[in-house]
Amino acid sequence: MTDALLCKGDPAQAIFDLESQGSNVAKGIAVHGFGDALMKKTVMILSTPLRVGSATADAVVAEPEASHFDFGAFTYARFTGDAQAVVALLNLQPAKSKDSQKLGKFVSRQAPAASCPRTVVLTPVEGGQFLLGCGWCNGGRAPR
Repeated sequence: MTDALLCKGDPAQAIFDLESQGSNVAKGIAVHGFGDALMKKTVMILSTPLRVGSATADAVVAEPEASHFDFGAFTYARFTGDAQAVVALLNLQPAKSKDSQKLGKFVSRQAPAASCPRTVVLTPVEGGQFLLGCGWCNGGRAPR
């Protein structure tokens, strides 16, 4: 799941594939999807937290439209820990303030592309938490 959050492989498909297999309590995974088409949301709860640096998350979400202001990842998790340490670890850069389609406060540096490149995004939220995930352009559907 960490690979999905860091835009490796097909992040959304990784979550949807697990949903199609169903929950596996023996492996410590509970997964549930609801909604349809562009309103589909899949949540995967983990008994063993994901780690990125020293930050941890207990769930991963995939949804076509992230429902958080200033954060547009398609596949993401809410982590507890030091956001700045993860920014440094992943070599994320502050998003350009003039970018009206900003995915998050910090983004992975992407080479210019004719299409919409997958981008690792991070946005701090309240209480020592931050959202980290993989987005595309405005957080809409992943390119196929």
